[in-house]
Amino acid sequence: MSLSVRLEVTVSQQEAADDPEVLARLYGPLVYKAAYRVLGDVTLAEDAQQEVFLRLLQAPRKGVESWPAYLTAASARVAIDMLRRQQRWWRVLPQWLAQAPTTTPSAEHMGIQDQQAEQLRSAIARLPKQQARCFGMRYLEGMEIGDIARALEISENNAGVILHRARRGLEAQLRETGTEELQ
Repeated sequence: MSLSVRLEVTVSQQEAADDPEVLARLYGPLVYKAAYRVLGDVTLAEDAQQEVFLRLLQAPRKGVESWPAYLTAASARVAIDMLRRQQRWWRVLPQWLAQAPTTTPSAEHMGIQDQQAEQLRSAIARLPKQQARCFGMRYLEGMEIGDIARALEISENNAGVILHRARRGLEAQLRETGTEELQ
């Protein structure tokens, strides 16, 4: 193959790579893996992958020197944004739960709340000890992650990981409990 033919092939590959559909086929698995490394969840990683390529469709990029590097970084940023949104929701949850109802709840509503509280207590009791302690300190006592880390003599990063695992474990347990009641 002559030099001019190789240059034409390289230029046409670059032009094709500027097409979001071609990029999705070529680098979709790479984008997914980058998101999964950050999120640790299959469905969230798929959502992040989709978001990266949707953004590329909405605002195409031209002249990117390295698509793998660009898309990997974009995927990591999207995944981090997803984690931040999730953390914001978890911070607001205790405040939302603490708000007084505007009307007097019915006996049925109170019974459902009592049942849900019992299910949550039971699920927390089944968590590993460290996860249960972190979860209680954060969401029942309202402590900040830095304070939890100092109290348990662990790093802030480790405290965050433990809290994440505790929430995932509780969600899984409560989901199982909810589906058993429906059947």
